Amino acid sequence: MQRMAGAVAVLLGSGTLAQSAVLIEIDDPVLEPGVSTGVLLSAAFPATDYAMCCILTDLLASSDAGTWSDLEVVAPMDGPGASAGAVTPAGIEGILGGQLNFPPAGSGPSPDNPIAFWRGTYTAPDDVAAPLDLDLITQTTRFEVYIADGDPTPVSRLDGLVEASATIRVVPAPGAGLLLAGLLLGGGRRRRA
Repeated sequence: MQRMAGAVAVLLGSGTLAQSAVLIEIDDPVLEPGVSTGVLLSAAFPATDYAMCCILTDLLASSDAGTWSDLEVVAPMDGPGASAGAVTPAGIEGILGGQLNFPPAGSGPSPDNPIAFWRGTYTAPDDVAAPLDLDLITQTTRFEVYIADGDPTPVSRLDGLVEASATIRVVPAPGAGLLLAGLLLGGGRRRRA
């Protein structure tokens, strides 16, 4: 499975994260018409922070061609109030993921960094006659982290956030274009006869 990252977090010389970023990973960024691919969103935060608290973002698309399905918030970011968002002509709006840092029982938040928070499936339209690029970009309005274990007060890292961008390319099967051209030429010859 080929994966494409849509944004890269800025790194310090030691390899630790220097700022926050949203990441897009696409299982297969080049599709034939009617084929599906998985899309995964993750949040990366500075290594000096303890864990991700919550994120509210939209996954905007340059076209409403194709369909979205199987939208879900990924555990452990599927805490109270989480939402996989809603499909609109603009893309997926209202994706909300989060985790608590003061659970009454059990363990605290996952300190994974980056941490996956959303996934969905994109299916290319069946009727693509020419290559189609579906450009994706995140538009984040909330990006909060926990500074320390057990501290329930989140801190915003929205300033300086690097938004994600990626492209899914839908390319018609080579035989489909030749078949269509042959039908058009054949139809034109019959009319002339």
